[in-house]
Amino acid sequence: MKAKFIIITFIAVPLFSFSQMNSTIDIIAGVDYSYRSLKLTSDATIPIDIIGLRNSREIGKFNWRFGFNYNKKLSNKFFLKTGIRLAISGIKGEKQTDLRWPSEISSSGYEYDPSLPHELQLIHNYWFLEIPLAVRYEFTDKKFAPFIEAGISPSYYLTTKTTQINEFETTTITQRAEANQFVNLHLVGVISFGANYAINEKMQLFGQAVYRRHLTKRVDALISEYLYNYGIEFGARRRI
Repeated sequence: MKAKFIIITFIAVPLFSFSQMNSTIDIIAGVDYSYRSLKLTSDATIPIDIIGLRNSREIGKFNWRFGFNYNKKLSNKFFLKTGIRLAISGIKGEKQTDLRWPSEISSSGYEYDPSLPHELQLIHNYWFLEIPLAVRYEFTDKKFAPFIEAGISPSYYLTTKTTQINEFETTTITQRAEANQFVNLHLVGVISFGANYAINEKMQLFGQAVYRRHLTKRVDALISEYLYNYGIEFGARRRI
């Protein structure tokens, strides 16, 4: 409940602080590449190179995000942005081959059973509800206007979708991790570069390249794991 209250506050304060004068709303969609960085905590004593092992067996993956923004003009070139969106981060596990099952091992040795899967890959998708809070600086008020944007996005963890792939089938399990397995509220630093294109006095199109870095570790554990994403977003903006 505390995390939900924080998120509602992040949404409500900017919206109620400003009138609709000089305001715009956006609809946005984007695709990005997500991965994670790993680091041992100072009190971790692990005899084997867990980080090296995971780095050799996990890769990043492409994901998507979709949502809405509210923009308030602060001055001729500065704008405040908030909103809400659905976002996904995740990783892919290495494709394991030559798996062997206990039932295939007998006193005479290994006997291959073609009815059992011998390949496996796990894909993890972490779903978040994201609340962007950013300041945008537009370099000009012309029809084509480059901009830079920076801010922070409180993100609430929703669920995990794990896909298991073998040579026979693909299955997906959706399950929300417990609080000790996944930190619920993440703070995410964001920086982006892009440009607006004005169609008329009320409508704009825009695109931007975005980098996001989670400032909150995914799990409170001996190995600190921080998610990050980089990608592109496109959207349409309307003056209200």
